[in-house]
Amino acid sequence: MVYVATSTHQEPTALLVNAVPLQLFDSAVSQMVCTFNEITELKRTENRLKESEAQFRNLATQEELLNRLSTQIRQSLDLQTILQTAVCEVRKLFATHRALIYQFDSHWRGQVVLEDVAAPWSPTIGEAADDCFPQECLESYRLGKIRAINNILEAGLSPEHRQFLQRLQVQANLIVPITVRDQLWGLLIVHQCGCPRVWQDEEGNLLHRLASQLGIAIQQSELYAQSEQNARQAQLQAQQLRESETQLKQQTQTLQQTLQELQSLQLQLIQSEKMSSLGQLVAGVAHEINNPVNFIHGNLNYVRNYAQDLMEFVQLYQQHYPNPVPEIEAKADEIDLEFLQEDFTKILTSMKMGTDRIRQIVLSLRNFSRMDEAEFKGVDIHEGIDSTLMMLQHRLKARPERPAIEVIRNYADLPQVECYPGQLNQVLMNLLTNAIDALEENHAPQTSLEIPNPPKQLTIQTSLIDQQWVAITIADNGPGIPEPVQKRLFDPFFTTKPIGKGTGIGLSISYQIIVEKHGGQLTCSSIPNQGAEFVIQIPVQQIQKQ
Repeated sequence: MVYVATSTHQEPTALLVNAVPLQLFDSAVSQMVCTFNEITELKRTENRLKESEAQFRNLATQEELLNRLSTQIRQSLDLQTILQTAVCEVRKLFATHRALIYQFDSHWRGQVVLEDVAAPWSPTIGEAADDCFPQECLESYRLGKIRAINNILEAGLSPEHRQFLQRLQVQANLIVPITVRDQLWGLLIVHQCGCPRVWQDEEGNLLHRLASQLGIAIQQSELYAQSEQNARQAQLQAQQLRESETQLKQQTQTLQQTLQELQSLQLQLIQSEKMSSLGQLVAGVAHEINNPVNFIHGNLNYVRNYAQDLMEFVQLYQQHYPNPVPEIEAKADEIDLEFLQEDFTKILTSMKMGTDRIRQIVLSLRNFSRMDEAEFKGVDIHEGIDSTLMMLQHRLKARPERPAIEVIRNYADLPQVECYPGQLNQVLMNLLTNAIDALEENHAPQTSLEIPNPPKQLTIQTSLIDQQWVAITIADNGPGIPEPVQKRLFDPFFTTKPIGKGTGIGLSISYQIIVEKHGGQLTCSSIPNQGAEFVIQIPVQQIQKQ
């Protein structure tokens, strides 16, 4: 069996040639039987599959680096630390000689405020390039345009701009705007100093996404600074109005409301960015996996047919030539031909079951991400629950330290429910993750003399209330929640988990999504040592918010 490429025109044609020797009785081989199958389209598909795999690996690498950088810049609320961390990581990420942040003032004059530079290139802190930003250039940055200069000598720059870059030893640069509240705040720039560089579109898009995250971090830092200023002003007013108890209470209430609003805004900013990045990554991974899996799944039927034809051919050959030459008989014994004929079809069946399973997982990933469903939409609640459980399947399986967690589903016959699908899936993920954490923490090591531990169970039940409300109940048989803790479950930043395992924002965000976004209710009831139960109630139909 060989591949032959013919070229009658510009594009080559791929042929699959099968050659079988024709031997008549005991005479020598004098003829060959050849068959030709055109497989050009199959080769094209194989090449496209390789390209898709390369794109997927590149996307996964970029997303990993971007998420790691996003985590680092949110570990501190100090703006200086955030920006310095960003330029350091950007220079390493792009393998360039200098990364810097250029900040504008209210008169559109600016300077380099932060940078990270590799040896032996000179630092540029304090450098101003006001003559290099004409009005049309600033307008382009306000609109979010990316500027890539591959070679400063061939970019048509003004003499002043070119001389400025040469003084800084810059041969090529990539510039993206940093916007805060739709206003141009500054620029994120990378410099290539040793030689010209051809910037790729993916590099520009990646740097632009990073600049967007920096804009969010800057806005968050400014909000905290504003909060601190408000707090100081409130303390000063409290001292001045100490003699008036009524006025003191008013100031205290104002301060508490300001802090609550700030905490709420911070939660929304952090969680929105986190879920946006996660949703994009999940949707991208699902899409990229789906292409090669569909190719494999679609070709398995052809492989099965080809295999069946080959098996029949071998059986026909054995039927008409029951006494093969010793060499063929030895080869048949070596490869265990009978077992191969019996097991090959089983292998193909297992492969088809495997691709079916991967396609189900990809569908669950797509349902969970819901990237294209930002508005109210009628959805199947059970589909969202099952997709979320699929995402958590690895945590439900048995482990050496504990048995598997049993999931009990009691689903009612529900209509389509109008909701924000992505946000509702986020709530389900938070509640189910907390329940699994509780079951894992409550598992004690088992000895042969002890009474067996009860099985770990997670019960999910849905019901329809008065044809107008849908209830989703998530219950576990873990250690339960003490009554004092139940009263603070939905408070921002309150958590009973050890440092590093819980942030205290999951249940708070879930409460906001259910109560404020969907006009529903989220309640908890628990008895110590008997587990906990969370109940979500949302209306079947909702009025869309403007």
